[in-house]
Amino acid sequence: MISRVSPRINVRLPTGYVALPALVNAHDHLSLNHYPRTRPRPVYASAHEWGADVNALLDSAPYRELRAYPLWDRLFIGGLKNLLCGALTVMHHDPPHRELWRRAFPVRVIRRYGWAHSFGFSSADEIARAYRRTPRGADFFIHLAEGTDERAALEYAQLHALGAVARNSVLIHGVGLTQNDIAQAAPKVRALVCCVTTNRYLLGNDPPIDDWQQAGGTLWIGSDSRLTADGDLLDEIAALSIAGDSAVEAIRRVQRHTMMPGGSPDDWIALRADAVMPITRADIALIVRAGRPLIGDPDLIHPYTRRPHVGALLDGRPKEIDAGLARLIRACGLQESGLTVE
Repeated sequence: MISRVSPRINVRLPTGYVALPALVNAHDHLSLNHYPRTRPRPVYASAHEWGADVNALLDSAPYRELRAYPLWDRLFIGGLKNLLCGALTVMHHDPPHRELWRRAFPVRVIRRYGWAHSFGFSSADEIARAYRRTPRGADFFIHLAEGTDERAALEYAQLHALGAVARNSVLIHGVGLTQNDIAQAAPKVRALVCCVTTNRYLLGNDPPIDDWQQAGGTLWIGSDSRLTADGDLLDEIAALSIAGDSAVEAIRRVQRHTMMPGGSPDDWIALRADAVMPITRADIALIVRAGRPLIGDPDLIHPYTRRPHVGALLDGRPKEIDAGLARLIRACGLQESGLTVE
């Protein structure tokens, strides 16, 4: 059968497989995915409190040793995490390191953007300057109201007072947004990015997804880093889905309603048509970036590339992986858990 992913691609797949556009991850800290999931206390009233606790650990093991790895290795592992789950376009919420746009980087990283971390780790003046310096026509990203306390409930008003609430403003997390905030912000800003598994892990609470959408707001989905999240973007999709749902339909629904735009039409993934939620990265039958198959099931990857590839195991599942990508994985000083390359 022929599955039309975009007007520029006709993908002929064996019966029983479906091609879908690659996923787009609206929020990740690509240099933090080699850290263990960390929560010094069982629950926090705000991410600011959590950040202070984590900062106090950075000079102790294993954080001290993990911080010492070269920047390329740290960023590469973050990119590889996204590639393996089919998220081939990523918004990186941190400084725009030039390494992110090397040809060898595993995924596409959005290049034109403005950003500030949060009111906990940036001053009001720094946030206002960052907003003003956002390139014309680009979006401005900021963690906002990432908490359940009074401080989180005041942050939207603070951002509004700085003149940084507009059509290009992207609010990340938003757990502590009040009903008034939602009514004002939802029809006005670009989007709210939800990172469900991070919010549940740190705050014991969900972002206001239903209220936001009912108020006319646009919702995007992000994975955050492994420092706080369950794992990758597929885990976030699973958190928004019902177990046993068709995986193809669940992903299509997410792509229609909660996925940031910006993916390339030459990036696509293939799933078995009968797959049901939740799925993991090992369940993705084929991942293609820029028309080039990078990893997939052995019986599916061979017809789509003449490039050399090698055997691999992904979470115990046999795969074939592009030889060039395999060389980069072997050269990285950090290892991706669950991936073994011959």
